Order: sequence, then structure tokens, then C-alpha cells
Amino acid sequence: MKSFTIALRKTGLVAGLAFLSVPVGAAEADALPTFDTNYIAVSAGGADIKGSKAAYQARTAKARTGAAGIEDMRFDYDLKDNTTLAITGRALAGQEDYLLNFKLAKEEVGSVEVGYKTFRTFYDGAGNFFPIGNVWMPLFSRQLYVDRGQLYVQGTIALPNAPVFTFKYTHSTRDGRKDSTILGDTNLTGIPIYAGPGAVNPISATRKLLPTYVDLDEKNDAWEIGVRHKVGNTSLVASLGGNIIENRNVREMQQNIGELAVFPAPVFTVPTVNNVRAGSPRRTTMTQRHEEDGYHASASFETVIDSKLTLFGGLQYHKADVDIETSRQLTATIASATGIGQYAGGFVNTGASARAPYHLVAKGDLEFEVFTGNLGARFTPSPDLAIEAAVRTEQWEDSGKNLGNYSSQGVTLATGAVTSYASQGLHGVKNTEKPWTPTLDIRYTGIKNVALYASWEYRTAKQNEHVRYEGLNGQTKANELDLIGKNIKEKHSNATVGISWNLNPALTLRGELFTKDHENDFVGYSDVLGRDYALNFDIAGAKLTAVVKPTPTINLTSRYLVQQSKSTVFHSGLTTTGVINGSVDGSDSTRHSFSEGITWSVSKAVYVQANGTIVYDQMQTMYPWISGNAKRNFRNADNNYVTGDATVGFALDKSTDAKIQATYYRADNFDESYAAVGMPLGASAKESTISVSVRHKLSDKTVLSGKLGYFDSENTTRGGYADFSGPLACVMLTHAF
Repeated sequence: MKSFTIALRKTGLVAGLAFLSVPVGAAEADALPTFDTNYIAVSAGGADIKGSKAAYQARTAKARTGAAGIEDMRFDYDLKDNTTLAITGRALAGQEDYLLNFKLAKEEVGSVEVGYKTFRTFYDGAGNFFPIGNVWMPLFSRQLYVDRGQLYVQGTIALPNAPVFTFKYTHSTRDGRKDSTILGDTNLTGIPIYAGPGAVNPISATRKLLPTYVDLDEKNDAWEIGVRHKVGNTSLVASLGGNIIENRNVREMQQNIGELAVFPAPVFTVPTVNNVRAGSPRRTTMTQRHEEDGYHASASFETVIDSKLTLFGGLQYHKADVDIETSRQLTATIASATGIGQYAGGFVNTGASARAPYHLVAKGDLEFEVFTGNLGARFTPSPDLAIEAAVRTEQWEDSGKNLGNYSSQGVTLATGAVTSYASQGLHGVKNTEKPWTPTLDIRYTGIKNVALYASWEYRTAKQNEHVRYEGLNGQTKANELDLIGKNIKEKHSNATVGISWNLNPALTLRGELFTKDHENDFVGYSDVLGRDYALNFDIAGAKLTAVVKPTPTINLTSRYLVQQSKSTVFHSGLTTTGVINGSVDGSDSTRHSFSEGITWSVSKAVYVQANGTIVYDQMQTMYPWISGNAKRNFRNADNNYVTGDATVGFALDKSTDAKIQATYYRADNFDESYAAVGMPLGASAKESTISVSVRHKLSDKTVLSGKLGYFDSENTTRGGYADFSGPLACVMLTHAF
């Protein structure tokens, strides 16, 4: 960070000298050319990064090796008979960002467009950081990325005085490897594990830190044909489409790597730290296959009754059949009297209470059917008043079944004997949901220099859900049967009122009040989780904006947002001390955000822009009503941060302009002291950038531009292991034909 501070001071001095030295009339010459057609731009760029290159790629979405190639291009050709051909493209090797598009259009006939595009998204593939033992376990050093591609064909037939037909086909893919938020367990956290008579661990050593990876192989073919036509005062639109999805994703998870509970276990006469008695290493490979075949149809209309009233509405139907298949292969390494072995679904066979991990092979199907509709009107009783009212409704039905085959091996440590268990479970689900949502929007401009507006919607939904689950009994691994049925009622209302007031050319004020009221009631669950459960939360807030123009060349924009949320949870099974009639308060949140933007046109040759934001965001957990040791495990969730950026643009001469930019971000929400009782979450980081860019006109058809910058990122949440810094540079040449 120190090196960046020095660079920032030097660059600031250079910017100030440049600012003072630019002549007022320098930019009155011809502006640098911009090209809309028949041009090509080639570029090359890269960075010399010190620190975590994987974190650099994930944070900036830039390849650590740099990129070079065609940044952008467009060529237009006039063919015969009022026909044009447009070709656009991009090809950046290293970044693996490619695009090639052809569009052929003929006046009063239509157009057809064919293209392919792909781009790469980077991931760093690291797990969590744990401060007590300074633990950082990126198990694999391989870089992670996912390539997203799309091949598309689309067109329009638009003959004079005839319906307009459209069609589109896309083949989308997602392929590669990314990290997952599901992390593996480890006991190697630096927290002592005690063994011996009367030994008690004050806190658990187990934390979820180990990274997990997902291999993606996804394909989606979608098509749609549509028609729109106007008959009298009515505009009609209809479409028919479908899609075929084929996904096969594999998740790799490792747990307790580098650990092994030894056999026979050491014997201690007094409580002793013995981290050797940790968990058994496990590797889990889960393959998930999803194949879906669906189609949809829709129709909508808009009818102008007269100059004051317009009616509109629409219907849509969607149906899909889904085949699902899951395979979870779990292998455990266990030390017993016969040595160290690997066991499928392995666990220590300690008797009837054992709850085993297990292999799982499951296959099933799901189908869903959705019918939606809306009907509304736009009414303008006067030029100053506009009202729009509508109602939306939906009926959702889904049902499915899944047959799971379970298998596991229990190991008796004293003898090494292995007992194999197997079971089969049939699961099923059926849901029905029927929401209704009326909406209302009003806008009034009848007061001079004032605009008033308001909106409201109220969504109610009733849902019936039935689940059939056959699980595993801990003793016999035989079938269990749970029948769970519940009725769900939801009420969601959102309302907004606002005003925009232009007091004079130098001052504009805007204000908005909003509220959101959500009620979720779950009745049923048999006796599995209690008979009644409710989650209600209310949100209220305000947005205030002031735009001040003290002079014709200075513009100030100030924004303030305040939002408060209050939540209440009711559960008929809650009997904890401090709970009133099964109801508790928690997850209340408060957010304050203030931002300021400044634009200053110093002269025709110089401009300055600066923006800054301060955010205070806190969500309270339910710890105030919890007592005993459990209370230490609850903390507020904070997301406080500040950001800032500044730009100085100026003309160096008639053919050259330059720009200096700087950005800053800081968050300080990571609480290391919380590691003693849980995972210390929350983001703490500092990031700064500085760059200087120059554009120079070589000729009326050629522009050369370049950029030199420096990036400095410090990530306290990851213990400094994801820090990176270094210079970045790129150059681009644009030429028109």
C-alpha cells in the first residue's frame, strides 16, 4: 500500500501541473474522431502482478497472461436492391473473448442475423482463511475458469402492411471449472483437541475452510417464433417457443485432508492436547444430471380506446418435463486393527446410534406447469395526470418423484470387521401455488416545476406442499417414511411515493419514501418441525437527492438513503427463556448510504469528476434473547464500506487528450476475535487504482491510445494470502476505412 501512496502523490502532482499548464483554448480545435462503422481496433495489454495471480484474475476479470487481438470491429456493405450487410467482431486471445456477427437486412423485407460469442470468467479456487492457526488451504494450484458461449440465429420478416414475424434460435453452453461456496471440514485450525479422562474441548476445532470445485458441462437450446400485428387501434403480439437443457455437473469435495485418527488411540492419564485424534479424510464426488424439455406460448394485446384510455393484457403458458439423476461417491480413509483402508461410504461402526455417511445413486423425474396472466388499463383523465392499474395472476403446479439407493460400510476399529449396509428410499413432492398481484402507478405534474408519483402492489399467494421422504434408520438402515404436508400463505406489499421539485435552474430536489411488508405463514409440518411457523419482516426507508448547480460549469449531486427492517419469527415449538408465546425478534437491519458526485467543466480543455460513497449497513441476529454459551456464537452482520473515484480529463494539444483516474475502496468488517467460537465472516479489504491514459490522433482515420495504471489490493478477510499489486498497461490502435 505504501508504494501506491507514493505513486498516488507523484501522479497527483503531475495531474496538478498538467491542470495548471493546459491553455484554456487548447480544446477548441477539432475533437478527436469517433468511428461508428467501417473501422477496426486492435489492442494488447497485460499486467506484472505480484502476489496472488488467481485473486487478480477473479477480482479484475482479466487474464494474468494479458490479452491481445481485435478489441472491436464493424464493417458495413451496401449490396444491391437496398440490402446491407453488417459484420461486427472481437477476438482477444488470452482473455478468450470472441465475437463474430453477420447481419443481412433488406428494406421492407426484413433481416437475418447469425453469430457466435464466447467469453471467460475467472475464479481463484481458494477456501476460507482462519486466523487462529493462520490457516490457508488452497489445495489445488490449477487456475479455474468457465467459458460461456452462445451460437444464435435470429431474423425478422417485415413486409409492408403485413404482420411482422420474428424467429430466434440460441445454443448456449457453460463449460469449465469454478469454485463453490460449499466448503469442506478441517480440524487443522490451530485450536487444541484434548484427550484423556475428563477431557473437554472448550470449543470445537472443526471449521469449514477447504475449497470445493465444480466441473460444469451445460447446454441449453432455445427457440422462439413470434408475430406482431396491428388491427385498428389494437396491437397484438403472440409467440411460441421451447427449450432443451442438458446439464451434467460434478462437485469435488475433500474433508479432513492431512488428518487421520490413529489406531490404537493413545491413552492419557490426564487431559492432554492430542490433535492426532482428528477426523478421517474423506473425498466426495457428486455428479448431478439435469435434462429438461419444455415449451411456452404467450399472447398479449394493447387497445387504445381513446386519447384518455388504453387497455392491455396477456396470457402465458409454460410446461416442462425434467429428468434428474444424482450420484454421490464418498470414500473415507480409516485406521483400524487391520491397518489403514479406504471404504465406500465409510464410517466408524459404533452401534445403533451411528448415522452413517453413504454412497447415493438416485434417479427421478419432475414436471411443472405454469399459467400466468395480466390485465390492466392506462388512464390519462388530464394532461397532468396518468394512472396505470393492473392485476397479475399465476397458477404453478409441480410434482415429482425420486428413487434413492443408499449404501455404506461400517468399520469396527477393534477388529477391522466391515459391515455393509444398503437401503432404498422413494421420495415424492407435489406443490400448488396461486398468487394474485394488483398494482397501481400514478404520476401527477399539475403543479409548476413539481412531479409527484406513487406506486403500490400487493401480492398474496396460497401454496399447498406435500412431501414424501423415506430416509435411513441409524440402526438397521431400513426404510423410514415421513409424510409432511403444509399450507403456506404469503402477503407482500410494496409502496412508494416520491416528488421531484425543480426550485430553480440551480437547485433540484427529489425525495422518495418506500415501504415493504412481508408476511410468510407456514401451517402444518405434521409434528416434524412444529405445527406453526411464521416469518414476518417490514422494511421502510427514504431516498433523498439534491442536484445543485452553483455555476453553469459546476454540478453537485448528493444522495442519501436510509432503510430500516424489522423481523419477527414465530414458532409454536419455541419454549426458550425470553420467548413470548413462541415469538422472537431478530435479524433487524439498518442501512445508511451517502454519496456525493461533483462535475466541474473548468474550461473547454479541462474537466474534473469526483464521486464518493459512505455506507453503514448492519443486520442484527437474534442473540439478545439467547442466554448461556450459545450467546457467544451470534454476532451482527456488518457490511460497512467507503468508495471514491476521481477523474481529470484535459487536452494536451489539438490532436491529443489525456485522462488521469483514481479509485479507492475500503471495508473493515472482519472480526478475528470471533474465530474462537465460529467462522469470522465479513469483508475487510483495501483497494486502490491509479491510471493515466492518452488518446492521440495520427490522422483523420487513425487514433492511437494507451493506458498505464497500478492496482493494489489488500484482503484481510483472507489473511493477506489473496493480496496482489502491480502495474497494468494496454495500447490500442483504431483505424477507419
